[in-house]
Amino acid sequence: MEPENLKIKLEHWSEHNKSHAAGYRKQADEAGNMGMHEVKDELLSAVEDLDNAGRHLEKALEKL
Repeated sequence: MEPENLKIKLEHWSEHNKSHAAGYRKQADEAGNMGMHEVKDELLSAVEDLDNAGRHLEKALEKL
């Protein structure tokens, strides 16, 4: 694979990841508003994991 193709993929994955994290945050808020606090907590944990993955994707881009 060419470095430019990898860069394009990493950029795409990073943006896709951010989009999912935003959606999970929204659903976490909605779950909290419905009193489903354990569900909210799990969704926010998933967001933390996505944010961590996003940092790794960004680092990979920087190193590329």
